[in-house]
Amino acid sequence: MKIPEPLFAIINPCVRLVLVSPLHALMSGSLLLIAYKGRKSGRCYTTPLRYVRDGDLIRCFTSRDTKWWRNLEGGEQVRLRVGGKESSYSAKVIRDDRDTVRAHLAHYFAQYPQDGDYHGVEIDGSGKPVAADLDKACGESIVVEMRLVADGGGT
Repeated sequence: MKIPEPLFAIINPCVRLVLVSPLHALMSGSLLLIAYKGRKSGRCYTTPLRYVRDGDLIRCFTSRDTKWWRNLEGGEQVRLRVGGKESSYSAKVIRDDRDTVRAHLAHYFAQYPQDGDYHGVEIDGSGKPVAADLDKACGESIVVEMRLVADGGGT
């Protein structure tokens, strides 16, 4: 079930509070906090995102229609709070490599089939994304891939 967009103005601050609290384990298995600077404003923004791990990489997914990912183009550094620990990561935006985006989306939907609604992807009876929907989503989705910075430290 897709949550109506206006409700995120209420939900996100609550999720942020939980993710920085001792109760973070209730949500931190699938949600993280990303902190980044606005490229024009210089302001720091922090938002919760669903994530998947793939080896030493962390990936988040969004729509081209959102704007936050544009701040990360060019390999910007971000702070992630994952599993109660905060560290520095280098971010990479993947948007024009359809095969890579498709493979990452398929991996994502295997873990979180309920998120198909947010990307216009129906999940079939066997738990796999419908191929035509996945193909369409490749042109409308952004993958943000983040790798831990060696001297990032933790808090």
